[in-house]
Amino acid sequence: MKLVRLSRYLLKRAERVMESRKPDFLIGPQGDPYMQRWWLIPRNRVFNIYLHRILHDDDDRALHDHPWPSVSIMLKGKLGELYRGRDGQTHVRKIQPGRIIWRGPWFAHRLTLWPEFSGLMQPFAVTIFITGPRVREWGFHCPKGWRHWKEFTAPADRGQIGRGCD
Repeated sequence: MKLVRLSRYLLKRAERVMESRKPDFLIGPQGDPYMQRWWLIPRNRVFNIYLHRILHDDDDRALHDHPWPSVSIMLKGKLGELYRGRDGQTHVRKIQPGRIIWRGPWFAHRLTLWPEFSGLMQPFAVTIFITGPRVREWGFHCPKGWRHWKEFTAPADRGQIGRGCD
């Protein structure tokens, strides 16, 4: 589904949020995070709305899933999404401004900034990310099977890269 007019309106609102305050959470190495997150409503158990500024590709060691169903609205930049299809194979789709994507909690994917459109790497991408209630734990899809996020990342230092699939 694509809603260009709505995404332009939401981008203007998102830019005001990003200019007015620091991110609520950084994901990735300190000093060079790959994602900045702002909470657009107070965090709660029913649903959440996040503003994401994606600065780098997701960790390329494995696809990951999420603990809730979710909807993404692409506002700025362009992303490639690598995902595991129903056939078990990895596929790629382009996500451009105005695109709305629904993902179930078991959907395994990885986001990358998409360089092809302008010949230059996009400096960042902006999305609104809406989650439903938590229905499971989340993790990474390693060659030897699913790995809980606490085993893959560095849980003592939230947002940091950990041991991965090893």
